[in-house]
Amino acid sequence: MAGIAKVFSKSNAANSYSPGLLNEIMIQITNLVTDVETLRAYVDHRFKTSPVNVEFIAAGGAVLARDGNVYDIQSTVVVPCNHAGAIVDHIPDAIADVSVLLGTGKAITNAKSGVLWVYNRAGGADLILAVSSAAEANATDIAALAQPIPAPPAVGDVPLGCVMVTASATWEWGSTGAGRLGTDSSVDTFYDFLNPPTVLVEMASFALDASAATFTYGAANAVLGDGTQLVISGEANHVFPAGELDTIADNAVGAWVLYCLADNDAIPVQIGNAYEGLRAAKIAVENLRPNPLLVKLGEIYVTNASGAVFTPATTNLDATGITVEFVTESAAVELAPKATDMVASNLSLS
Repeated sequence: MAGIAKVFSKSNAANSYSPGLLNEIMIQITNLVTDVETLRAYVDHRFKTSPVNVEFIAAGGAVLARDGNVYDIQSTVVVPCNHAGAIVDHIPDAIADVSVLLGTGKAITNAKSGVLWVYNRAGGADLILAVSSAAEANATDIAALAQPIPAPPAVGDVPLGCVMVTASATWEWGSTGAGRLGTDSSVDTFYDFLNPPTVLVEMASFALDASAATFTYGAANAVLGDGTQLVISGEANHVFPAGELDTIADNAVGAWVLYCLADNDAIPVQIGNAYEGLRAAKIAVENLRPNPLLVKLGEIYVTNASGAVFTPATTNLDATGITVEFVTESAAVELAPKATDMVASNLSLS
């Protein structure tokens, strides 16, 4: 809005009614309206898409924790939850009986990782639980957290947090003899969601490594869904997790999303391996249910026209007939400078 200040400054007094000046005024007013509408749309979008809106909650979220019954969980803080712009208070659930709420038979393989997703029940009372798979066997914690989040059990249920467990024996959620947090698990980490995961400074680079099956991603800054600030240094020669991905047939397209949990802790998660074209692959990624914890740094698309099978972590990304597209997730729009320009002091008529 510096232009408005210039237009109305004393140095322009002699030309205050010239057609050129009036045109400049109209341009600046139009720009001001555009800025205001951008700000309004941004706030409206953030308000309606945030799993739990940070403006309305206690600093620690719902504070999920192990219950006195170590195979169950609890929440301890009232959290106003945002669903499509409607705010409903989550009432703390002193004892969330996992075996009842989730059902029996939901397992994690010994020494592998899995995640229990925790939702606020529509209407505000009690917790709802879900898992990505009835039999999880993820090699790492980030691999477990990066699996597609289950659909909300009912319309209006809002994700409050999750529990990541690495099993120290054969694990069954809610089991009194095989689902004890801290006894049957070597790791159990509780995450409370506060805000949508956000890229603050996008990756400095994102590209394949020559004559290799690896790629490099550059430095970035981001915020996880639990409010943790990340300063990401980037990694060279980053690998696709061998043994966890499907091959891509000739004349097919595969898609990955690169998620990050911490510095030097990122993973490309395969979304699909048999799309008929690049457009179909991108639509599938666009339609993913957003992960409420991990920050999405970018997307990778592999088009195979080599006449042979593409094997992730084995086939070179620059092999003949292989085309790879890297898409960097853009940083969140920063509107503070625009808002600062709208102050009355910049609209002086003196």
